[in-house]
Amino acid sequence: MNEKCKKIFIVDDDYSFRKAVDRILSTNGYCTVEVSRSIPVIKTIIKEKPDLILLDLHMPKAGGIEIMRTMKRMKINIPVVVISGLLNDLDFRILRDYGVHHFLAKPVDLHTLISKVKEVLSQDVVQMSESW
Repeated sequence: MNEKCKKIFIVDDDYSFRKAVDRILSTNGYCTVEVSRSIPVIKTIIKEKPDLILLDLHMPKAGGIEIMRTMKRMKINIPVVVISGLLNDLDFRILRDYGVHHFLAKPVDLHTLISKVKEVLSQDVVQMSESW
């Protein structure tokens, strides 16, 4: 794998959505890991150490809020962009409390997605350089 390639997790139970996002991100030079089930995602995050997570909220077993709760409890500090068709005010407030500041509504325009990915990853670089 190219060492300069930013690794992005696509955590969504919708196969078609994951494939579309994978295609557009790969075409734009990102390395992707597709995660279709929410249960093993924390172990996979710890093992793979992605630069960014694209996270669906509503998945079978454990949804995005549960994943974010676990990440916060385990002090896993990776930027997350929530992509969901069903984001309500309560979810929004809870996710903000867990550190999520980036949201996109489904159906998401893929050009908007790329812009958001670039924005979040560039903010992460700026924050890292400011902390040095």
